[in-house]
Amino acid sequence: MQFINYFFASAVSFSGLIIGMLLIRIAPEEQKPLGKYFEIARKILLLLIFAFLAFYLYNDSLNFLVLLGYFAFAVLIEYSLHDLPRKTMVTYTLLGILFFLSSKNANLFVIESGLVLLYGIPTASLMHKKKEEKRIIFYNLGFMVVANLLFFL
Repeated sequence: MQFINYFFASAVSFSGLIIGMLLIRIAPEEQKPLGKYFEIARKILLLLIFAFLAFYLYNDSLNFLVLLGYFAFAVLIEYSLHDLPRKTMVTYTLLGILFFLSSKNANLFVIESGLVLLYGIPTASLMHKKKEEKRIIFYNLGFMVVANLLFFL
């Protein structure tokens, strides 16, 4: 895969945060009633990201063990941190690593890219406050940095 294709795929996946902010900007009155559903959607999408990776990597025991370690770390972060911006900062950095791991298989790469995009929508919808839009993007920029730096290693 060429870097330009990989970069644009990571940018589109990252744009889920922007879509989530636009969603709440269009209908801010829905943020509070849908908050618990956004939280459930985040957890389900995070589980699906790991489930699809496990499905595709189950033949290689080393990759599977590394994936289980990442999953345990993600679960620990998800349930131990209560500050959502900090939680998403760590989670998005981890998703950058998983995004890179999925790039070896074209089918898995498409699935993971879409799931990261979908994960960003409820995440940004939960974090959105009018004056903090730039901070949401900046805090989660670790995804783009990690995913694209790993491409060159």
